[in-house]
Amino acid sequence: MTGQITTGASAVAGAPRSRKRGELVFVGVIVVFAGVALVMTGFIREPVGSSNILGARVVPYAVTGLMLLSSLAAFVAVLRGDIGAPDEGEDIDTEARTSWRTVIFLALAFASLMVVIPVAGWPAAVVVLFAGASLALGASSWWKALLLGLGLGVLTQLLFGTLLGLSLPPFGTIVPGLMGSSGVLGG
Repeated sequence: MTGQITTGASAVAGAPRSRKRGELVFVGVIVVFAGVALVMTGFIREPVGSSNILGARVVPYAVTGLMLLSSLAAFVAVLRGDIGAPDEGEDIDTEARTSWRTVIFLALAFASLMVVIPVAGWPAAVVVLFAGASLALGASSWWKALLLGLGLGVLTQLLFGTLLGLSLPPFGTIVPGLMGSSGVLGG
């Protein structure tokens, strides 16, 4: 706990090459995302006859511009040898390798939202997301994950879809209008 934190060339000399490479990849991904967001901001349509002096693109340009500048600065810092110190703690195994199986299952759980929401609706999508993420992270009981996901799905549908009026489809194409347009889950 009283160890000295080193940065710069001395940190790189003592750090494995994979750590530096990993940080370069991470910062590189952020640079790419910022660049894509900056280009995509140019496709935002301005309403004709809008009385807004600044326009709809000002804030996105400012945010993505700052994101691009800061990620480029971080990229240069990592290239110069300024890498982060590894995490320390009693419950962290710094020697453990990445569980790619868990990462892939988590990514699939999040990606399932693109398919499940249009097909089965918001509550069912939350069930799939929560149960998939829970099981990927080591949940002990699959049925508890399903029940908790169902509770979260219905609760968020009621709170956000019904009470706040957000557009969360309660049903997808499988069960269109099972409870009618003014169903219990709203929408």
